[in-house]
Amino acid sequence: MKVGFIAIMGRPNVGKSTLLNALLSKKVSIVSRKAQTTRDNILGILNESGYQMVFVDTPGIYMGPEALDRHMREQAFSSSKDAEVLLYLIDAGVESLEKDISILSSIKTSSKVFVVLNKIDLINPETAMQEKAALNKAFPDYPLIEASFIENFGIKEIKQAVLPYLMEGEPFFPEDMITDKDHAYQAKEVIRQELLHFLKQEIPHQCAVKIDSLEKIDGGYKINATIVVEKDSHKAIVIGKGGEMIKKISMAARHELERMWHEHITVLNAQVATIPNWRNDPKALLEFGYGNQ
Repeated sequence: MKVGFIAIMGRPNVGKSTLLNALLSKKVSIVSRKAQTTRDNILGILNESGYQMVFVDTPGIYMGPEALDRHMREQAFSSSKDAEVLLYLIDAGVESLEKDISILSSIKTSSKVFVVLNKIDLINPETAMQEKAALNKAFPDYPLIEASFIENFGIKEIKQAVLPYLMEGEPFFPEDMITDKDHAYQAKEVIRQELLHFLKQEIPHQCAVKIDSLEKIDGGYKINATIVVEKDSHKAIVIGKGGEMIKKISMAARHELERMWHEHITVLNAQVATIPNWRNDPKALLEFGYGNQ
């Protein structure tokens, strides 16, 4: 059968996680309108007749100064080293293609590269023609695919484009496996997704989530989690007046996990702790899953 890895790369908020979920017809990567939602490489495994495609959803490439930012960049660039195919996503509505052209030019890879112009439905035909011309001029050897993942436009084309570049071999993962991330990781990410949903722009990006315990009990799952912030003022905001905000976040996360797992979440307890400057603390980064073990 045909098998291979396909790295999904691009700047923050261009639709990488939306693409992964659309390819699998199942949510394995959290999605938010806010940039820097994905912090780790996440595998999505597509098993169909005659092939296994292993897609790697990567963090958005962002040149921030924090150690956490460096971790995310390293995660993104490492994915291109051994992949058979690299999909570089660009938001068609971006003001300028300059940063994308610079980033893609800097990626040294032996992979087959496709440029995917996402959110094509949000721009007029004239602008689309100008962007395609600019990209074809900058990367004449990289085929271009137009897409709108929200509308499921371009999904079939991506699979068809990737297939010829896979190799013959045995599948890397069991046929019933769709991601490399376990329930604890998924729970952590869903709680973080709800932080992104309910809180102001700057606060969720300064938060981490740690799953203290996750156990299967009669009737469902019991989850205890800690939300880590950098400032006591942020801790107060996450908890909210009378604990209302943390209740909203916990309830929304519980409902989302039930939808994803088709299992009852009996208990989801979340507490909040302050660890100043954790994003630049190597020990803290390792504890929360960011960094090289």
